[in-house]
Amino acid sequence: MSARARRRFATPVALAAAALLLAGCASQASVSPDPVAHYKGEPKGVTAPASSAGGAPWAVWMKKDGSEFAVTLYGSSDCPPYATGYKITAPDQITMKVKKATDACPDGYTPFTTVFQTPSGLDRQVTIQFTAQSTHFYLAPAKKR
Repeated sequence: MSARARRRFATPVALAAAALLLAGCASQASVSPDPVAHYKGEPKGVTAPASSAGGAPWAVWMKKDGSEFAVTLYGSSDCPPYATGYKITAPDQITMKVKKATDACPDGYTPFTTVFQTPSGLDRQVTIQFTAQSTHFYLAPAKKR
């Protein structure tokens, strides 16, 4: 194959590879929507599980159909940690993006809740594993099979 023919072939291949790379970046960005709500306190109308004692993070379905979920994190009331987004790492796993308190913040166990719409890529019929603040916590299925 001549050098000219190789260049003709290489250009479309390089363009296709670049398009795939950009598409991958775009889909990663769309995985983390803006929160529906963020507020001080536990989720409205929900009792905290016993596992949250001592400030452990937890999650709950906000609607019976599983269309929204809330994540509650604990920290200083002066500079609270809160969920800013998430990434689905498997159909049953979510890694939360968290705005962390700085070292200058006093310790505390004030709850802060962030509510998100549930993405279509998450299987609501199985237990979901969340990861936030280097801790794993779980959410029971929203829909029964």
